[in-house]
Amino acid sequence: MADTTNDQNQRDNIETEFDLLPDSELTEKHWKILEAAVRVFSEKGFGASRTSEVAKEAGVSEGTIFNYFKTKKDLLVGLLIPLVTRFFRPLILSSLERILSTRKERSIEEVLHDVTLDRVQLIQKNLPLIKTVAAEAAFHPELIDPLREQVAPKVIETMSRYFQAEIDNGTFRDIDPKLLFRTFASMVGGYILTRNVLPAEYEDADEEAELKQMVDIFLNGVKKQ
Repeated sequence: MADTTNDQNQRDNIETEFDLLPDSELTEKHWKILEAAVRVFSEKGFGASRTSEVAKEAGVSEGTIFNYFKTKKDLLVGLLIPLVTRFFRPLILSSLERILSTRKERSIEEVLHDVTLDRVQLIQKNLPLIKTVAAEAAFHPELIDPLREQVAPKVIETMSRYFQAEIDNGTFRDIDPKLLFRTFASMVGGYILTRNVLPAEYEDADEEAELKQMVDIFLNGVKKQ
């Protein structure tokens, strides 16, 4: 009974830390290994990491890891299970669609601010997992194939459809909605990147106020009217 409780606590910790949804197809040990791999790969990089270190972090034997993953690269690719199916696809899309659906009751400034804040918080909460895959994608480009094929098209479609609706109702000028998406995504992505690369620049920054200003710049530009 105690072992069952401990296993469930481990599952809860994993899902809380990486904002993952439960997946009945993954065993408790599978989850432990994936979580440990994220920690070790994030700290040391994939190339410098050893499966023995992942095993120690997970509290299992190295042989147990090889029962689930034949090679270290298989373990890295295995990270995409929670990353894509349990994080990117459901969380990015569900929260995005939920926020956009409130447009009828709220101003466009409020909606885009919430979209921006949601994206920033989602990425910050799952940063170790994202950094690990992003760093290794340069050496293993196939790692981002699921994102490119399963996630990105749906996000682009959802945001482009939203921007097109704003064009149709006269809120936006007649601009290619995909260009609007790329511009908006670049602003949000640039904010997240600089905040993590240059943290000292943001020590005294009010994130809420900055995100509101960023939305204002997107909607109204910087040129004085």
